[in-house]
Amino acid sequence: MKLFISYPSAQRDLAARLALALEAEGHDVFHDRSDLNAGESFHQRLREAVAAADAFVFLITPEAVAPGSYTLAELDFAREHWRRPSGHVLPVMVVPTPISSLPPYLSAVTILQPSGELVAETVATVAKLKPGGAGQGAKIALGLALALAVAGGLGFAGVQRIAAEKARQEQQAAQQRHAAQAASALKLCEDGSYAAALAQLNTLAAKPPPLHSVQAAREDCAMLWLRNMHAVEGQLTFADQVAQTEPVLMQALPAASGVRAADLRAHLGWGDYLRGRGGLVGLEPQRHWQRALNDDAANPYAHGMWARQLLDRSSNLPQARDRFAQAVAGARQRPETLPFVRALQLGGTISGSIELTAYALTVADDMRRHGEPLTERDKQRLWTYAFATRMLRADERSVLLAALPAAQLLATFDALYPPGALDASQQPLWQFNRGTLLALAGEREGARQAFEAVLGPMRSTRSSGSLFDESQRALARLQGPGSSESSRR
Repeated sequence: MKLFISYPSAQRDLAARLALALEAEGHDVFHDRSDLNAGESFHQRLREAVAAADAFVFLITPEAVAPGSYTLAELDFAREHWRRPSGHVLPVMVVPTPISSLPPYLSAVTILQPSGELVAETVATVAKLKPGGAGQGAKIALGLALALAVAGGLGFAGVQRIAAEKARQEQQAAQQRHAAQAASALKLCEDGSYAAALAQLNTLAAKPPPLHSVQAAREDCAMLWLRNMHAVEGQLTFADQVAQTEPVLMQALPAASGVRAADLRAHLGWGDYLRGRGGLVGLEPQRHWQRALNDDAANPYAHGMWARQLLDRSSNLPQARDRFAQAVAGARQRPETLPFVRALQLGGTISGSIELTAYALTVADDMRRHGEPLTERDKQRLWTYAFATRMLRADERSVLLAALPAAQLLATFDALYPPGALDASQQPLWQFNRGTLLALAGEREGARQAFEAVLGPMRSTRSSGSLFDESQRALARLQGPGSSESSRR
């Protein structure tokens, strides 16, 4: 069915998600006015697009029904095309809007007011508007072909050949249509609409003919949802979400083997781990991860997820480090998995104990040496939990400075926080940290200048505090026979 989506500019992202979801159901959707060329023909082209549609979806917000809005102009085109809106116009309440403010043409039909996921409910309602029975045209064409075959004297065998060829073509067309719909639904999943996308893929998977591409997209969406799953207290639990993904993975396992089976088992374990975080007891995600490693000894998901559990549940850093090392090695053979493994490493360590933060520095160094960028969020977290606080405490500083050889630690710091990367308020701390690392690396003159850059302004304003005290002590050590910290290297 051809659809036209009318929406105010503030709802552009929602309209795009809705269009993807509708296209996944096989509809032809017009929703982007930027597809049209600017100029005098703009209105005419929109009028033609509405006239070519079978149905018109109107996203209601106060802006959409404001006098002079472009959406009201599009609604006028719909009124020109369909004298009666029933069966053709679907108003969808996106933002609460007084019914009294709606044009009579729009309020003449039932307004969809979603109580759950707006995209999913809209797609379901559009399906009820779909005219005619699926395949009716194909049946008529086939009947005509049979009649012509008989009239032409082909006989029953000829009729059978025509029917078989028609059935083959129809099946091929259905396969292509379902594959395209699965690709659109997977894109919707990648954009973060996990529940709606998986619901569409479940529907597609239940339709004949069974397609590997549809099944694979369904499983990929379930695993992606698990890797990005978040709970919202009082609204959305891990258990509720895992209940939607687990059946998909369980159904796929009997036919899977090797790496694919390992990925599925690893994510089943992650689902159990997340439910455990939500308060369920007695779950053993390790059994899934061990079986995954039996299928694929280098599986980055199984190693990385197991490592993260070791950190969260027992803070067993030595075992977690070993698991993460194997996860990274496996991910280097499957680069698409590496960002997730790194997110597990840094997410579970940066803000933890001093030993975990020191390990996070080694991860950042490894990423630098392999050309992997840290996210801006992880850079900020590493600055906050390592360099902005713990480097000012002698006992914790010694743990951080022992994490890496001096030259590597300095190179990693410079890569993460080059001059000017931090705002002016952080410059004194930046100078102190860099001076400390320069001293550790034996670059005494550069370190002395860095500490003087901290102390000079603080002396002039008679400032005090731990930054002033630690900078004075560091400068005094440099002026002695040798830096006690640098002498360790």
